[in-house]
Amino acid sequence: MEQMKTLQQKVDATIRSLGGYFRPLSGLARLTEEVGEVGEALEQNDLEALRFELVDVLMISTCLANQYVTDLAAQHETLGTVNDDQNGSFYRLVHEAGQIARVMNGYEGDKPPKAKDTIVPIGHSLARLQRELFRLARPLQLDLLTEIDRTNEKNLKRDKTRFALTRDPITEETIDHFRSATGSEARLWGAPVYEENQTIEDNMETALPSLRRFLRCATIEGIEAFVFEAPMERSRSLVEVKELADEMGRLIKERTPLDFKDSPYRLEVFAPQLGPISPYHAEDDHRMFLVLYVD
Repeated sequence: MEQMKTLQQKVDATIRSLGGYFRPLSGLARLTEEVGEVGEALEQNDLEALRFELVDVLMISTCLANQYVTDLAAQHETLGTVNDDQNGSFYRLVHEAGQIARVMNGYEGDKPPKAKDTIVPIGHSLARLQRELFRLARPLQLDLLTEIDRTNEKNLKRDKTRFALTRDPITEETIDHFRSATGSEARLWGAPVYEENQTIEDNMETALPSLRRFLRCATIEGIEAFVFEAPMERSRSLVEVKELADEMGRLIKERTPLDFKDSPYRLEVFAPQLGPISPYHAEDDHRMFLVLYVD
């Protein structure tokens, strides 16, 4: 399913060109809406409508996968989707949508999971839901991965100003700055770009909603790290780098339930002052980065 990597890239490009991703629970509502429309098409035996609705479910489920940095190709390889020949089931489609909703409500909503609950990663459930789409599409001789290109084109024309879009931790420019400075290919979420006309406290406060979401889902979904940035000219001293990093770390610990002594998290500093032989060197003359890793 290497085509899934291309699919995720195409969907990401479309969503970014429209202004950004939906809030996750809004995306979940759209997924529920589209699954319901698949049910309506099946009930009415409207095969033409069914073709369109299956593509729409593939589109929005891929959006959600991108927001949790899911590697759909790897998930489908684990499921054996390429060689799968089972018949599709709308009941299974609904079941997987419900499982996604259950976990997302814990990450994003008001219903934290029970301590004894076994949490199935959203990425895995999204791939299972998509496998069901491919099963339902097979008797229609519908190639969903081809048809979604037409859907992307339609969305670009139709949805340019249709939705209220919000920033998302996978589209923050902080990630682009960090990758450019370090060459990192990790699965990342990022804080908003540092605003120099605001205090460090205000900047960290702006990042907190995304950071708290990260702490709820990162270890389950396999998101490797959360990136913060701060202004730091190459001419400044290592002592100044340390002082700023310590202050940022202090604010993170004060404003989140993290205890680094007993948790699978660690903070690393990347800065231009660290020489090229250092694994924490950042080739950026104007920024340093504080990266919260999940071990």
